[in-house]
Amino acid sequence: MVGVTSNRLLVDGVHRDWLRRKYVQALVRYSGVACVILPTIDANDIEADRDLPIMRKLDGLVLTGDESNIDPAILGSTAPCTLTSQQEVEVGVRDRPRDRLSAAAIERAIALRMPILGICRGLQELNVYLGGTLHPSLSEWKPESGEMHAEKGNLPRDRQYDVTHSVTICSNGVLFPIAGALEAQVNSLHNQGIAKLATALKAEAWASDGLVEAASIINAPTLQIGVQWHPEWHVSTDPLSKHIFRAFGEACAAYRRRNERQDVL
Repeated sequence: MVGVTSNRLLVDGVHRDWLRRKYVQALVRYSGVACVILPTIDANDIEADRDLPIMRKLDGLVLTGDESNIDPAILGSTAPCTLTSQQEVEVGVRDRPRDRLSAAAIERAIALRMPILGICRGLQELNVYLGGTLHPSLSEWKPESGEMHAEKGNLPRDRQYDVTHSVTICSNGVLFPIAGALEAQVNSLHNQGIAKLATALKAEAWASDGLVEAASIINAPTLQIGVQWHPEWHVSTDPLSKHIFRAFGEACAAYRRRNERQDVL
């Protein structure tokens, strides 16, 4: 059973937590795990909710993607936010309740030594939480990179998640045994990306423009990795996506068995 981060949606002044079913479907069908949706956290609730006691009952954490950008000041801070609830959430711009959830979930997952799979925004969250930085806009960093990695809004939604560029995979990392190759074709739908990689992370894959496309926590006790692309979207037909979800499921199963043995002892 794994925890899956949700996002905050604000419509007509009403707050909702939501999640795309693609993540749940991929996890259930290809990782073989049940899913617990983790609710986002408001500023006024941070002291009460940041410990996330549910994490002790889980076998893994999935940090999902989202259109919103990360607020580094919120993701790495427990200080109360002075913004109103309406200012905290803006579609495609910010989702501070999600930032608080991710910070709390990453903290607990690392402390519990449990498997982590970050997807798109999830990779960026790992990097920012551990002290790395992001390019606020890939188009401003390199115009050609902005075009390479941008969401293709003129295409049908399903086609936006087709492969768009290749990545080079590190030969001595944790992703290579999963992928079984030094190069892979991936999709790309993001306007931010890793600028400075956190010192606690090891780069696992790069795009041709030098952007880090995957990273893992150094000396992790289990699989703790993030990828910039979306393996959940075409997992039924894409071998690399299947391998990633299968490897995560196997890590979660091993984590559960290890904890069961400790409980017996």
